[in-house]
Order: sequence, then structure tokens, then C-alpha cells
Amino acid sequence: MVSRLEHVGLGTRRDAYEATVRFYEQVFGWHRVREEAGELTFVADGTGARLEIFPTDSPPLVDPHHLAFAVGAEEFDAVYRALAEAGASPAAAFINTFGDRIAFFDDPGGNRGQIVARVAPLAE
Repeated sequence: MVSRLEHVGLGTRRDAYEATVRFYEQVFGWHRVREEAGELTFVADGTGARLEIFPTDSPPLVDPHHLAFAVGAEEFDAVYRALAEAGASPAAAFINTFGDRIAFFDDPGGNRGQIVARVAPLAE
């Protein structure tokens, strides 16, 4: 039996909770699918990926831990600009040994994220 991943829980500083939810809506186009105002929000991409965002006093995901968001090669520059416009200060983009284009960023809650334009998609 194989179980599929239903969501990833992502804690954020209490003072950055709503800004973090809006960040994933604005930059990546995700939408709220379930919410208990101020306590817990699920955002989804519409194809099965979901984040559960909640306020916490625990530390954020920091390098090397990160969330990775696949973007098309033709969308990479636009998403990179959207990250910068949202205040995420993305690091310089680079190309890894597989030829994939990558850039890291931090969301409003301090969680480490990555955008990646893959030359070849990962196997299912």
C-alpha cells in the first residue's frame, strides 16, 4: 500500500501568520480551502498540494530545510520578481548539476523556500 502526502504543516511566527498565508496566495496563486481565523489555514494549489499554516512559537524552517515549489522555465523570472515584490528577498538564482534553475527565499514567517524549474520532472 502507498499512502499519499495530504499536506505539509508550516508554522509561522504569530505576528506574521496572516502575512504568510497571503504570501502563498499572492506569489504562488494558492487559495484557502479551510480556515479557522487566526488559528489555522489550509492553502492549496488546486492539483493536490496543500500547506497547513498555523501560528507557533517554534522556530521556522531554515536552511537546509525548505519547501520547494515547481515553476515552469518560462515562469521562473516572473515568480522570482513576485518573490522580490512580496519582500521575500530571493537569493541569486543558480543552475544545479542536473541543469535545473533554482532560487531560495524566506517567507514572511522566516520559513525557507525554493523555486525550481526542472529540466526533467522528478519521477512519481
